[in-house]
Amino acid sequence: MGKRLFWILTGVLSCLVLTVGALNIMKFAKAGTNRFENTKLVVYEGPKSLRDATPEDLKAANEQQRDIALLHCTDTKVTVNGTELYVYDTNVNHSRTWNSSYLPALSRTPITYFDFEGVVRITVTVPDRALDSVKISPLSYGIKPKIDKAAHTVSFLIDTPDSYTVTFDDSPARALHIFANPLEKEEDIPDPEDDKVIYIGPGEWDIDSISLESGQTLYIAGGAVVHSDISANFVKNVRVCGRGIIDGSGYKGWAGKTAYIPLKFDFTQDCSVEGVIVTNPNAWCLQGYATTGFRVDNVKIISCRPNGDGITLQSCKNAVVTNCFVRSWDDSLVVKNYADSSENITFRHMRLWTDLAQSMEIGYETNKGSRENSTLSHVTFEDICVLNGFHKPVISIHNADDALVSDIVFKDITVENLRTGSGDGAELPYFVDIAVVSNGNWSTTRERGQIRDITIENVTVLDGAQVGSRIAGYDETHTVSGVHFKNVTVLGKKIKSLEDGGFKVKDGTFSDITFE
Repeated sequence: MGKRLFWILTGVLSCLVLTVGALNIMKFAKAGTNRFENTKLVVYEGPKSLRDATPEDLKAANEQQRDIALLHCTDTKVTVNGTELYVYDTNVNHSRTWNSSYLPALSRTPITYFDFEGVVRITVTVPDRALDSVKISPLSYGIKPKIDKAAHTVSFLIDTPDSYTVTFDDSPARALHIFANPLEKEEDIPDPEDDKVIYIGPGEWDIDSISLESGQTLYIAGGAVVHSDISANFVKNVRVCGRGIIDGSGYKGWAGKTAYIPLKFDFTQDCSVEGVIVTNPNAWCLQGYATTGFRVDNVKIISCRPNGDGITLQSCKNAVVTNCFVRSWDDSLVVKNYADSSENITFRHMRLWTDLAQSMEIGYETNKGSRENSTLSHVTFEDICVLNGFHKPVISIHNADDALVSDIVFKDITVENLRTGSGDGAELPYFVDIAVVSNGNWSTTRERGQIRDITIENVTVLDGAQVGSRIAGYDETHTVSGVHFKNVTVLGKKIKSLEDGGFKVKDGTFSDITFE
């Protein structure tokens, strides 16, 4: 048995095991019809130590007024092919205004997860819901649920692993997030006996911060809830993977002091994060800082506290982020320069729910390290579904330093519900915002920069409020140039000009803006 494995499983070196006994259950769906015969399904028991959520737990309150621990959900039941799933109750934040005390009111919402291959029927029972309407996102799947108002049930089929969100009665309150994972490949599950493997099994675990070394793999099994933060600094070939939950509810909110980042990769090479879930971080969630060759796949994130950015890549090169779900109380996806330049970054097949700030953001800090000739280039956001954009722009580039920002692509993007401008988001009530700015909070350099060669292609807003957009350079020298809109449709209207899109512009500071 590996030494690190022995440490975690036996409680040596300050590891407190609150409970074990959660099970990883593999079962095959019973052959009721040919459609289900070959389905494979893996479900996970949750830790028995998580207490049941009470009505008091569901009241909106800040973290000093009530317990914000991850709980066992009691008002939402979910089954998959007749097998009951363990449903967690985690914290979310419906407020749309920055809270200077760092103590916004937190609400709660249910989440659950399983792995499958084939076809499964999901049934959701919600006794307290009227079920006047039910929406299953992403809407692109065209799922038409069967609703039984008398029994308070919703049922539907899925055949594709993805993150699905069930919204009831046209309200974001108590929306259900279902993380339907692909099956783990046998070769991707590390050997617990390997000395390079830290294996955390099912159960609830309180562990001091975990710092990974080159060549190590941290595996968090399905059914595990780990109260900790994980970091990899100046290392190579580190992997974090599994199906379990990394929960930060035990840490006090950041409040501008100490951020316990659940997944922190600084100055690393060829590292990856796969499959895990992050809940209740005390600040931002997944950080890559000056990393090269970074890969993030099928990570699910829900943040609720101030500065709760989802995935933030700072001065990274050759990073690929795919198949992730991010619900955040700050920017969902963000690329910045804090040290050297950023280049070759791709976000693909993402599901976003942005309660506060921007959904897909470049900036504001584009040269925090005050480097000469700073650039932020070749960044692609592709195949993105934004379930809700509640606050500030969905697509945004804010060059608040002297960097050259260029070759940025936003492609194949669907916005299901556009509500930018809510709360104090009224200061930036835009759909698309591309601007060279100076900002007292975020600017570091005195000189301004440039924005060049931006493509926004195959973008559709399905529903929401009618909002405008903005293109603005800083002055006649520090400009925006080469922004190309192709097949952009907002609330059924194809945008063919600045006027069509309700663009606010700054004369003399932009050029070469085209629409197709």
